[in-house]
Amino acid sequence: MRKAFQLSEEDEECLAQAGLSWEAIREGDANWLILPGHRIPDGYNVSVATAALKIPPKYPDEQIDMVYFDPPIALRTGRVIANLSMSPLDGKQYQQWSRHRTAANPWRPGIDNVCTHLLQVDTWLQREINR
Repeated sequence: MRKAFQLSEEDEECLAQAGLSWEAIREGDANWLILPGHRIPDGYNVSVATAALKIPPKYPDEQIDMVYFDPPIALRTGRVIANLSMSPLDGKQYQQWSRHRTAANPWRPGIDNVCTHLLQVDTWLQREINR
């Protein structure tokens, strides 16, 4: 497992409690958290994908934004998911989900972390199924 940068103890503990394996890589000037085996809800073309999170320089005071998947995921219904693009990362093409927190659900420094962002990712995935 690659560990090019250090996660906080809180992040490491919550990932361990969730039973998630992870790698921390650096690509260009960016730190990336790679999470193989992220469960994708029923209704998509795959049940598991690697999720990637770009960790901002001032994290945890600065929010984590969006999520990236490999392989690209799609709805089994064939309905097109809006605001997706492809982005190179770690020698692969990840599918970028352009999703952002809102004023109703802002990033809360000191409360939010990698694991709360992954809960947000799961909400985005479920929301697409329910549209």
